[in-house]
Amino acid sequence: MDKFRAGIVGCGLIGRQYAERLPKLGARVVAVADPMPERRAPVAENSGAASYHDAHELLAEREIDLLCVCSPTPFHHEAVVAAARHGTHVFCEKPLAENLAQAREICRAASEAGVTLGIGFKMRYEAVFARAKSLIEAGEIGLPLYSIFSYFQQVPPPERNWYTKYGTTRDNVVHAIDLSNWLLNRQPARVSARLDNRLGFQGEDKVFLQIAYDDGARASIHGGWVGSDYPPVAASDDILFQIVGEAGYIAGDRAGHLVSATKRGIERSALPPIDAFSAELSAFLNALRKGQPPPVPAEAGLIAQAVIEAAFESSRIGDEVALDPRDRAV
Repeated sequence: MDKFRAGIVGCGLIGRQYAERLPKLGARVVAVADPMPERRAPVAENSGAASYHDAHELLAEREIDLLCVCSPTPFHHEAVVAAARHGTHVFCEKPLAENLAQAREICRAASEAGVTLGIGFKMRYEAVFARAKSLIEAGEIGLPLYSIFSYFQQVPPPERNWYTKYGTTRDNVVHAIDLSNWLLNRQPARVSARLDNRLGFQGEDKVFLQIAYDDGARASIHGGWVGSDYPPVAASDDILFQIVGEAGYIAGDRAGHLVSATKRGIERSALPPIDAFSAELSAFLNALRKGQPPPVPAEAGLIAQAVIEAAFESSRIGDEVALDPRDRAV
C-alpha cells in the first residue's frame, strides 16, 4: 500500500507529534478523535482530517488502515481492542494498558483479528540507545549481564495531571524497563520493588526496581519525578545508564554522550540527536508495507506491563514476585 490512511485517537502532545510526522512518512491522516473539541479541532484542521469524539465513532464512520492510539493510558485498552475487532492495524503509545489483564486482552484481540500491533517505545530509536544496542549485538562487550538505569524527570505540568494519578512506573519508568529488556535481550523472571509517594499525588512518584532475568542477568532501575522546583530535567537530560558485559561495558546519558570500554580501550563519542518519533513510525509503516512483524511488537508491551504489575505487588507485600511465564513468551 503506497499511502496508508491513518487515524489518530488522542490529540494532545503526542497526537500532535504523530499528526505532524505521518504525512512525511507516507501516511495520510484522514481522521482524528478526542473527546475535547478544542484539542481535536486544530489537529483536524491542520491535517485536513475528519473529526470525531472517540475511537468507536471514528472506526464506524471512516475507513482507515491504521489507528494510532495517543490518548492517555486509561483509554488505550478500549481503543486498541475496538480497532483490532474492526480489522485495523494499530500503533499504540506506551504503556500498553492500565494493567496486565487489559494488556493480555489487547494482545489476544490483535492476535485473533490478525492485525499488526506495534508499541511506541520510541527510546529504542534514540541515538544513544540505538548505538548501545548495535555495540552489544556486535559483541563489543561480550555477553551483557547487568543494566543500571537512573531516570528522573521533573513532575508533569498541571495540564497532564492524569500522569500523577496513574504514577511514574507506568508513564515514564516503563521506558527504562523496556530498554533494559531490549538491551540485555533477556526474559524477566522475577521482580522486587519499592514504590514511594513523596510528592503527595494519587500515584507513586518514585520507584526502585530490581529485575532478575531468566539466566541470572540483573537490572537495577531507579526513577520517578522530582519536584517542580528542580531544574528543568526533562527529555535529553533525564537518563543515565550502564550496560555491563563479560568483556566490557557501555555507559551514557540520553543526551547522546556514550562511553564504551572494550578490548580496544576506552572510547567516547557524542551522538547527534535523532527524531525518534519519525524513526519509530517509519519503521512500523515499512513493516506494514512489507507484511513483516512490527519492529517493536505487542509482546514488548505485554512484558513491560507484567514487570510493572509485579513491581506494584512486590512493593505491596515487601517481597520478590515471580512473573507468569505466559507473559514472558515472545
